[in-house]
Amino acid sequence: MATVFAPVHKEVPLKTSERIDVRLRPEQKNEIERAAHIKGLTVTDFILQNAVANARQAIREHETWTIERSDAEIFAAALIEPASLGPQLAQAAIRYKRRFLPR
Repeated sequence: MATVFAPVHKEVPLKTSERIDVRLRPEQKNEIERAAHIKGLTVTDFILQNAVANARQAIREHETWTIERSDAEIFAAALIEPASLGPQLAQAAIRYKRRFLPR
């Protein structure tokens, strides 16, 4: 069985202009410094990589819908065969298009 090692990709730092200051307890600082050392990163790089990864995950979770399978099937069926518009809604759509959509 062969062992394969993936190369470690470090982000190339771009010129930075923003700053965030954080106050923490000594034991928190020690833990962060130890973890950064274990990963072979500077404390700044360690904090930055983890903060950005967590920020992206939080954004993704906020912007993603998660629904049960039965609800997903109902949703998909409605997309495939949408309900027909009633006469009043059809007229409202025509008025909207005339008034607000460019020709």
